Amino acid sequence: MIECDGTFGTEMAAKGLLLSPGIAQMYTTGEIAANLCLETPGLDTLDILVFWKGSPTIASTQTILVNAAMSKAYYLEQNQYVEWPNDGGLYDVTVPGQHQTSLALPWGGTSHPVWFKHDPRVANVKALGGVFDRQLMQGVPLIVRSALEQVQGLPDEEKYSALSAVASSIQNQMPPRENPRINTSLDSVYASGPLGRVHCVIHGNSNYKQTALLQAFAAYSLLQQPPRRPGFASACQAFGHRELLGMLRSFGLVMEPILTVHR
Repeated sequence: MIECDGTFGTEMAAKGLLLSPGIAQMYTTGEIAANLCLETPGLDTLDILVFWKGSPTIASTQTILVNAAMSKAYYLEQNQYVEWPNDGGLYDVTVPGQHQTSLALPWGGTSHPVWFKHDPRVANVKALGGVFDRQLMQGVPLIVRSALEQVQGLPDEEKYSALSAVASSIQNQMPPRENPRINTSLDSVYASGPLGRVHCVIHGNSNYKQTALLQAFAAYSLLQQPPRRPGFASACQAFGHRELLGMLRSFGLVMEPILTVHR
């Protein structure tokens, strides 16, 4: 994401083209929640959490391992990238709507620090993600550590092949079709500033359907009009967070956001 922004963003903006990686439930739905919070002026810090139920696809499993082995994870502090500790550690988090705590990871840093680095309202961004299955989350660092040991010292091209093989050993078939009673999602954002706090929670279902709809709407919009921001931009920056929320709501994939404002 950082490389796409720095290498291609300006050039594509000059041509009126859009570069928008990361349009997916895991990032965009949380970004919608963050932008709902930022409608309240005076907030400069975002604490973002994304959780979901269900099994990842083959491609998602490969992406998780490749990101863990080949990329660094960053958060944003005073508008500067800061690297997360590379210890594979899990973080205890409080998930809105349940009594039990859960475990989360930086998940490659997510897209949010890169997107909000160009937002003058925001100076600090941290994002964590995970699945509701606590036992599965406890096993993730062990899986990643094992994968890293297997590719240590290999050339990059061989690393990709080895990581693909490891991913196939974990998930080698498509998971069952999404069931909205099982495959739920939760995006929670605490936005704060010197004199204000806002909390937004978006409950949803069918993570991959959310992703498909967001991408379909992006393509449909671009066929009819230019993006709101050309070059490197998030889905909300390019198409509008209220518009994306309306699309997800109209297809029954997310609840009405729960917004709590303290001034």
